[in-house]
Amino acid sequence: MNSSIALATREFSLKTLIVYIYPAYSYANKTRQTNLMYRKTLDFLFQALAVKQYLIFSGMFFVLTAFVMFILDAQIRPSGCADMISLELVFTKSGLNQILLDCGAKGVRSHLIMLWVDYIFIVSYVGFLANLLGSLLKNIEYERALTLFSIPIIAGVLDVIENTIFLFQLQNLDSLNGGLIFLASSAALVKFVLIGITIILIFYYLFKKKPETA
Repeated sequence: MNSSIALATREFSLKTLIVYIYPAYSYANKTRQTNLMYRKTLDFLFQALAVKQYLIFSGMFFVLTAFVMFILDAQIRPSGCADMISLELVFTKSGLNQILLDCGAKGVRSHLIMLWVDYIFIVSYVGFLANLLGSLLKNIEYERALTLFSIPIIAGVLDVIENTIFLFQLQNLDSLNGGLIFLASSAALVKFVLIGITIILIFYYLFKKKPETA
């Protein structure tokens, strides 16, 4: 009797281990590996971008790509067609359908071109903001510097997600997805908030008085 109970207990413990504990351990291990990879990537980017000597190059690249975006948009977007920001913050399927109606086929083509070019602009503005902010964070505690430095990087990732979704939607007009449109616009909204926070941080650390040394 006792041996049967002991055997049943061992079987129950083994089953519990396999069904519950091992998957939880596996998930925790994968999470640790993902966090470690994220930390290493962020550390690499900080070391590569937080260099004052790169500011002239990153600033010129940003200004140049912004100028190209402005001129190109003015040249190819038809009159009465919503601009890129209006597209990014449309949020609803009905809103996107209205933009498509106002823009027509030519306007849709112009937005597709601008979305592809915008990938280059993402690299330029994220590179410039990360370069400038990272250079200003060199003298603070390293973990805090990495956390603040990640803000423009995350904004860039969200911008890529947003662009990719809108590209997919504009190339498949017969199968517009309200959920994807909302997701893309939400990513755009958070992106703009993070860019705003980055600019505030740049001004804060740019004008922050350094402690006087004795």
